[in-house]
Amino acid sequence: MVEEFIDQFDEQGNYVGTINKKIAHQKGLWHKAVHVWIVNDNDEIMLQYRCSKKDFFPDVWDVSFAGHVDSGETSIDAAIREGKEELGLDIKRNELKFLFTIKEKLTYKGINSNEFVDVFLLRKNIKLDELTLQETEVGNVKYMKIDKFLKDKNNSKENIMYHEYVYNDLKRVLENR
Repeated sequence: MVEEFIDQFDEQGNYVGTINKKIAHQKGLWHKAVHVWIVNDNDEIMLQYRCSKKDFFPDVWDVSFAGHVDSGETSIDAAIREGKEELGLDIKRNELKFLFTIKEKLTYKGINSNEFVDVFLLRKNIKLDELTLQETEVGNVKYMKIDKFLKDKNNSKENIMYHEYVYNDLKRVLENR
């Protein structure tokens, strides 16, 4: 497996240096990630089902696509790269709308992920059957009506990964669509 290097930050967001992603997760060191939410003209939000082979929160519905920001990479470049890797999408910079940044702390089976997450919106009509899913990351994709998603996001019946701070801010943005 190829080692991945990411930029490390202190808790206030000041750059500290470059570190191996695995070590950052073992020690709970702050780093950057991106979340991209895809919304179509039918007011549906795309969700991805995290592959069962994932080390971190497998087998749950989650953000349309996401990932770590590599060392020296900008968040928007990471979003474009992750869209291509996970879903086979060719995204132009001007299609992504930056929404907000949140601080998120998640722990799962020995992985301590402390992230500054830059959240983007991609308003685009994408046919699910035209996507190329990265098998090691994505098990499936589906659309869900925004109203249902905002109502059911923390309902365990839907098995949706709960990002409390992201959803609170995302709800505000989507309700003002």
